[in-house]
Amino acid sequence: MLKPIATLAFVAALASPAFAQTNVVCDEASIMRAEQQIAQINDGTKKIESAKELTLAKDAMTANDLEKCKSHLGNAIKGMDAM
Repeated sequence: MLKPIATLAFVAALASPAFAQTNVVCDEASIMRAEQQIAQINDGTKKIESAKELTLAKDAMTANDLEKCKSHLGNAIKGMDAM
């Protein structure tokens, strides 16, 4: 009985980040919010990586590539999660 529950929990854990990625909205407000959050990160490595991803998201948004923008913005947000 525990094995099916453990399997379901594992699948749900894998699906959550993918689902969260699809909910990322690439717009000026989201970019600004992410910039503010990145400014508050104390871990230098996380701050640098999140800032790089945010820059790539901005570049993609400028190029009108919203899927790429969402992907990079999602990565930037993911990098902040462990603050």
